Formats: sequence, C-alpha cells, structure tokens
Amino acid sequence: MAFLGLTLLLATSSVNAAVTSEQSDGQITLLNKGEPVLTYHMDTAVPPDGVEKHYKRSGFIHPLYSPNGKILTDDFPIGHVHQHAVFSAWTRATFKHEVVDFWNQHAQLGTANHVELESVEEDSFSAKIQQVSLKNGPAIDEKWNVSVSPSPSPFIIDIKIEQKCATNDEIYFHPYHYGGFGFRGSAHWSSEDKERYEGSMHVLTSEGIVDVESSNHTRPNWIAVYGKIHGKHAGFVVMNHPSNFRSPQPIRVHPRMPYFVFTPPVSGSFILKPGFTYSAQYRIATFDGTPDEKKIEKWYRDYTGKSTD
Repeated sequence: MAFLGLTLLLATSSVNAAVTSEQSDGQITLLNKGEPVLTYHMDTAVPPDGVEKHYKRSGFIHPLYSPNGKILTDDFPIGHVHQHAVFSAWTRATFKHEVVDFWNQHAQLGTANHVELESVEEDSFSAKIQQVSLKNGPAIDEKWNVSVSPSPSPFIIDIKIEQKCATNDEIYFHPYHYGGFGFRGSAHWSSEDKERYEGSMHVLTSEGIVDVESSNHTRPNWIAVYGKIHGKHAGFVVMNHPSNFRSPQPIRVHPRMPYFVFTPPVSGSFILKPGFTYSAQYRIATFDGTPDEKKIEKWYRDYTGKSTD
C-alpha cells in the first residue's frame, strides 16, 4: 500500500529474490529482477477524457510486459473501450431471470470490479473480483491467483481462476461466440489507433494455424500472438490447461482487432449453480522477437506434462 506518496515494497524478506512484488497507488506489480512483468489494478481505472464513465473498470491486468520491457496489452483501446488488457467477463447470461452482459459495458447491464486483496507474496497475489449485474447486484464471486516464475526470458505467469455464485441464484450462460478469459493486445497492432499502429497482430497456434481468421473458434492447446512494437517484434503465448472445462477451450480471435478470448460458450450453454465452482487455469509466457514453435511446445510440456501431439 502507499502512505504519503511513498511506495511500500511487500514481501521483501528475501532481498535477492528473483521475483518481487510492489504495491502502490491501488496497483500491484510483480517484477523479475527489478523488471516489471505485469500490473494488476485494484483501484478503478477511469477512461480517458471524452469517453463515457461507464467504461471504468478494476480487477484486470495491464500492462503485461515482454522481457525487454515492451508493453504487450492495451486498456480502453480505441473502438473497443470495454476491453481491458487481461480480463475476465462473461457475455450473454441470465441471472435472476434477467439477461446480463458483464463484458460489453456500453450495454450498461453489467461489469466486473476488484473487491478485495486476499494476499500478496514475493512472487504472487490473490484477489477477489465480482461480476455484477447493474440491476440485480453481484452475480459471480471470482478469485484470481496470479504468480510469476523466476524466469528471465520468457516471463512466465500462471493465472488460476475460480468462480462461484454470489447469491443463491444460478447463472445460465447462453451459447455465444465470445466471452470468458480475454486478452487485448498492443495498441501498436490496432489499425484504429492511428498514432501507434505498426501492423496487424499475427498468430501461431498449437495446430499450426498462422492465419488470424482461420484461428477463430478453433480449439488449440495454446495460441501465440505477436507484432511490431517500436520497430521490433514481441508477443505472448497463452496455454490452456488440460483440466479446464471443455478443454481445449474454443478461442474467439477477432479478424481485424488485436484481441482473443478463451470462450467455452462457443460449444454450448452451461449453468453455474450455487455450491459449485467453475475453475480454469492458464499459463502466459511473454517473449521478444517472433514465436518459436519448438520452444513453445517445451513450455507447454513443462506446464502440463503433456505434448500437443
């Protein structure tokens, strides 16, 4: 936490630890040997001037960094202000007999917010988030466990997500083509951002797909996205854990914008009932340059103990 503008470094018992955490100004940053890996927002991030305030958000990660310090994500992106870097939100659901959309904030039906920081360690933190119906209140209690491994390159981040009903009412998730665990890539990959655009986002999946449109609604074990940032390539890969619901989960990859989402509703409806837990886990590896398929396969085996073959 911050006092009188001073930054308090947390969990500093191991002075020479490779991974450390820093909490300041309503944010938590995890660092690898002093270099930032990611920042999580506890306090509400407010959109830029001229943008409607209903796009405000907390409980998400931005920036996500490459080992060389490239910012790989975007928040309040031009054209799709409701996409918040690394974030979780369902799209079309029914809660208390009302349709609610936690993803599209402009619909003003729902949103998601940070609720409580449970713990902070040198290399990790645990946070509570709620997905909220603006009419009927909290619908989903969500917990994130985020940890960083002591790897200088790539940076390796593990995220574990648990979701439970916030009330005694079940939540029905309708079939839909997106919604779930989402990622908005760099502004330098968005053609709508005229000042920063350097070229479109590229993809590579575990199935060998390198075309953005062809990757949409496939079910790879991992997907790598990358592109130019300040003249040099950088990117990140997200690995779907085999234990996840409907694994390998379908992915929505937008044909023109730099975003993708792991989205189980593509495969059909499902229900979250009181007393049950929806669990999912993913590993993110950030890198500089272009993706190396053999290296990513090794990273995937290290994560899951399995090969994509």
